[in-house]
Amino acid sequence: MIVPTIADVRAWVQVPASAISDDQMQQVIDAEVVLQCGVCRVPPQAVVVPELAQAIYRRVGRHIAARGVPLGLMGADAEYGPTRLARWDAEIERLEGARRVLVFG
Repeated sequence: MIVPTIADVRAWVQVPASAISDDQMQQVIDAEVVLQCGVCRVPPQAVVVPELAQAIYRRVGRHIAARGVPLGLMGADAEYGPTRLARWDAEIERLEGARRVLVFG
C-alpha cells in the first residue's frame, strides 16, 4: 500500500504547519498506518488502495483533533455531564470493513 504523504494529509485535514510540524505529522501518519496494518489485510507496497488511503486521512484527522482533548472528555452537558470522545468512527469502519481481519477466540 502506498502511504499518503505529509502534503497530501495536510491538504485533506487542512491543518497548517504552524499547528503541527512536519515531524509530528509524519509520526502521526506512521502510527496510524501501523495501527491500520494491525487490523486490516494490506496489499504489497506498490499497490494503491483508495479506501485504505481515505481511512488513513480520517484516522490522522481524528488523531490530530484529539490532541486538544487530552483526557478524552469534551464539554459538559447540563443534563448528562461530560461527553467522552468516541472511540469508534463509522466512516473508518466502512472504509476498512472489507479488509478487516476477523479474529475469533
